[in-house]
Amino acid sequence: MLSIQEHGTVEEASSNLLDFILIPDNWLEQAPPQPEGSSTWPASDTQYQRRVGPLRICASVDVAPSLDVTLHIAFRAPGLTPLKAADHLESFLKQRLPLTPNSEWQVEVDERRWIHFSRRYAGTHLLA
Repeated sequence: MLSIQEHGTVEEASSNLLDFILIPDNWLEQAPPQPEGSSTWPASDTQYQRRVGPLRICASVDVAPSLDVTLHIAFRAPGLTPLKAADHLESFLKQRLPLTPNSEWQVEVDERRWIHFSRRYAGTHLLA
């Protein structure tokens, strides 16, 4: 069984994980929609996950068949609320992609209590 890399702070985890996921060779093909109650995300590959104490972080850049590119970041921890997860998101992105006023993120809580944040990463469709 592979282990998830551990870090002392969300900022350290961010630096390490964002360096990895923002390289286009590490972008993932977006999985097709799953039946209700099942999910293929967060990525089962531990390269896309980090730990900070009890907090688990999973992040990826996903490319849809339409060539839309989405930044996807999820958090999970005992007792984690969407508001606290939003604070973690701000800390996670601060060094590399700071949140700006009126930036729109989709937020979802899944059945496994992962709190997902996603937004378009590239402004327009990729051209192939």
